[in-house]
Amino acid sequence: MKRSLGPLERLFPMPCVLVVGGSIELADTLTVAWINVIASTPPTIAMGLRKTRRTLELIRENGDFTVNIPDTALVAAVDYCGITSGRATDKFADAGLTLAPSALVTAPIIAECPYNLECRVTSETTLGEYVLVLGEIVETHAEERVLRAGTDVVEMGALDPLTYIAGAREYRSIGRKVADAYSVGKTVTSSDREA
Repeated sequence: MKRSLGPLERLFPMPCVLVVGGSIELADTLTVAWINVIASTPPTIAMGLRKTRRTLELIRENGDFTVNIPDTALVAAVDYCGITSGRATDKFADAGLTLAPSALVTAPIIAECPYNLECRVTSETTLGEYVLVLGEIVETHAEERVLRAGTDVVEMGALDPLTYIAGAREYRSIGRKVADAYSVGKTVTSSDREA
């Protein structure tokens, strides 16, 4: 039996990333779990940021940002960047994170994160206390160690991305592979679908 829980901001799992705004000389970062790819042509990210965030101010100044995917080893740094204001401290120095120049946008990437996306803002919409920011992905960086040999396919086991479980307030890693997409569904027969 299912219990009605009312409207909740919970979808499982949620990616847990570090978004950077600003420039190599003046940047800030925040931890974001309300983020995902919403289109492939053009490749587009959507994220919800609280209106009061300093990183949002820096994103608006240059019209761009980076999305940096940490591995689970960076959990303390990620949590710190989510609970600390960049207005009063240098989160990068405190958390031991290194900024590196991006190829196409002003906002830098975080060197310790094995996967990074450079994004240009395409639009924003106010949603209560939040701003929905859409950004076109204009460049992607991946450490060789997280790529399947000779391809641009990311191996989840090697990337070991951090996820956030809303409600439980937990960070988790991604579990085991259960099937191949666009393939396992072909094993379902019409009688299986009718049952």
